Amino acid sequence: MSFITIDFALFVIIALAVYYLCPKKYRWTVLLIASYIFYGMTGIGNLAYIVFTTVSAYVCALLIENKSTEQKEYLKANKETLTKEDKKTYKAVIKKKQRMMLTVGLLLNFGILVYLKYVDWAIAYINLFRLSHFGRTDFIPFRNLLLPLGISFYTFQTMGYLIDIYYGKYEREHNLFKFALYVSFFPQIIQGPISRFGDLAGELYKEVTFDFTRIKSGFYRIMWGLFKKLVIADRLAAYVSDTIAQRETYRGLYILLAVFFYSMQIYGDFSGGIDVALGVAEMFGVKLHENFERPFFSKSISEYWQRWHITLGTWFKDYIFYPLSLNKGIIRLGKAVRETGDKTGRMASFRQVLGKRIPIYIPMFIVWAATGMWHGSQNRYVVWGLFNFVFIVLGTELEPVSVKIVERFKLNEAGLMMKSYRVFKTFWLMSFLRIFDISKDVPAAFDAFKLIFRDWSTFNLTTVYEQLSLPMEDFIVAVIAILVMFAFDLIQRRGSVRERIFRLPVPTQWVLLSLIVVAVSVFGYYGPGYDAASFIYGAF
Repeated sequence: MSFITIDFALFVIIALAVYYLCPKKYRWTVLLIASYIFYGMTGIGNLAYIVFTTVSAYVCALLIENKSTEQKEYLKANKETLTKEDKKTYKAVIKKKQRMMLTVGLLLNFGILVYLKYVDWAIAYINLFRLSHFGRTDFIPFRNLLLPLGISFYTFQTMGYLIDIYYGKYEREHNLFKFALYVSFFPQIIQGPISRFGDLAGELYKEVTFDFTRIKSGFYRIMWGLFKKLVIADRLAAYVSDTIAQRETYRGLYILLAVFFYSMQIYGDFSGGIDVALGVAEMFGVKLHENFERPFFSKSISEYWQRWHITLGTWFKDYIFYPLSLNKGIIRLGKAVRETGDKTGRMASFRQVLGKRIPIYIPMFIVWAATGMWHGSQNRYVVWGLFNFVFIVLGTELEPVSVKIVERFKLNEAGLMMKSYRVFKTFWLMSFLRIFDISKDVPAAFDAFKLIFRDWSTFNLTTVYEQLSLPMEDFIVAVIAILVMFAFDLIQRRGSVRERIFRLPVPTQWVLLSLIVVAVSVFGYYGPGYDAASFIYGAF
C-alpha cells in the first residue's frame, strides 16, 4: 500500500480514529496492530522477515544484557577476593561472549539482506567467470527474489539498536511487543527515516492527548510532501528516462536538462515521501527525525551529505566510520607510514600527511563503498559511491589552495557571490554524479556524461514538448513548482513555515491549506502508465 493511494488515506483515517478512541495507555498497541496490518498488506510472506529481525534482535539484546547483569552480580559478590587483574580478565571474557552474541545478530540479519539484495549479482559474476575461464554454458539460474518492503531501512534501524545495547548506550526494551513497534512503525517502514531507539521509543510509548493543531500540522506536511512527489517528481520522470534512453539522438542540453530534472525528481520523490511519513507520524503524536535540511543550498559535498538522507549518513558515521577510525590496526598502519624511512625531505613530509590521513580516509572509503552497495547491487552504485569519496577527499585536500586563491584575489568568502559559486558548484557536481542513477550501467553513464557537451545548438523546446514526454503545460507546471519548492526552502531557513502559518488568522490558514490541496489535486501527475507505488528510494 503506497503513501499516495486512497487506500492509504483511508487506512490512516481509520487508524487515527481507533488510536484516539482507545485509552491512552493502549494507544501504542493500536500503532503496533496498524503497523503489522500495513506491512502484511504488502505480502503476508514479508511478515516472516520483519518478525525474524524483531525476534532475533530482541533475543540477542536479552543475552547481551544478561551477561552484563551476570558480570555486575559476580563482581559484587566477589569484590573482596578478586584482584584487579582477576576483574580485568573476567570482564574480558564477558565482553567476548557479548561480542559473539552481537556478531550472531548482525550476521543473521545483514546476511538475509545481503542474500536477498545481491544473490543475483553474485550469480551473474560466477556465470561470467565459468564462461570466460572454463567455457561453461550451464549457467546457474537467477533467484529473482523480491526484496521485502523497507527491509534495508528496518534492518539498519534494528541493528543500530543492537549495537547500542552492546556498547551500553541504553537499556534494552523488555517488552517484545513494544520493541516490535519500534521495528515496524508503519509511516517510516517504506523509506525511513532510520530512527534510533533512544529517540523513537519515548515517542512511540508515551500517552498522547488528541490535539487538533497537531493533526492539522501533520496534514500540512503530508500535502507538501504530495506536492513534491506528484506535481514535481512524477511529472519529470518520463522526460528523464526517455532522454537518457535516447541519449545518442537527444544530446547536449537535452541531457543536461535531464540531469537537472532528475535532481529535482529524486529530491521531490524522496523528501516528499519523508514529508508524508513525518506528517502521518505527527498526527499520531510521534516526532520522527528530519531526513533533509535544504541540501541544494550546500556549499560543499561534505555539507551536502550532512543535509541529504541525514539518518543514513549518521548511521554509517556512527556504526562504521567511527569504529573503523578508532581501530587499532588502522591506527598502527597510519603510525607505521609516518615513522617509515627518512625523517627529512619531501617524502618524509608526504608520509607524515599520508599517515595522518589513513585513519580517516580508509574508513571513509569503506563507508562510501558500503553506501553505494546499499543503494543497489549494480556496479554503477559502487562507482557512484566511490566518486563521492574522491570528490570529498579532493575538496578536503584542495581547501588550502582555495584559501590561498581567496586571499590572493581578496575575495569575500562570506559574500553572496562566493556563497552562490560554492552552492552552484556543489549542486552540479552532485547532479552529474546522479547520471549513474539513471543509466543502465557504468559505461552508459560515462557515455551520457560525454554527450552532454555535444550539439548544444540542436536544442529546441518544441522537441522537449513533442518528443520527450514533457508537454508544454507539464513543463510550465514543473518549472513553477520547482521555483515554489526552492522558495519554500529559502523561507524555511528562518524557521518552520508551518509555525508561521499557524500564527496567521485562522481563515488565512484554511485558505493556504486549500490552495495546496487544490494544487496537488489539479496539478498532480496521474497520467497514463503512472505507478502509484514507485518511490525511488523504496527500491533501495
